[in-house]
Amino acid sequence: MTDARQRWRGLNALLRAAVAGGSRAVERIQIASARRVFVVLEAIPPLAAPARAVHVVHDASIATVHGALRVVTGVVGGVVDGALVQKPIPTDRSTRPRCSPPLSAVSGRGGGAAPCGS
Repeated sequence: MTDARQRWRGLNALLRAAVAGGSRAVERIQIASARRVFVVLEAIPPLAAPARAVHVVHDASIATVHGALRVVTGVVGGVVDGALVQKPIPTDRSTRPRCSPPLSAVSGRGGGAAPCGS
């Protein structure tokens, strides 16, 4: 693997970690900030039940959004990393295996290039 590819993989890992860490920090801040408001609302008897319900929905939606962000970042980062470790496709025709479906499979007649695996 080239030195440039290793640097790109390192940058990819750094970005994935930064997004995941940043998302966790923002999630904690959003939940903590909202908790202050919900504590006050939940202390008022006529608002207590609806405020608790909204509080649960709020916290669940924040967790879901940030969880999805981290999952998507992990998947995209994994795909990028996988692409960076792949061997390049040879461009020299002499190093590529000849592989095509038999002509009989296409035209119904025999002959043609060797099938894959032969």
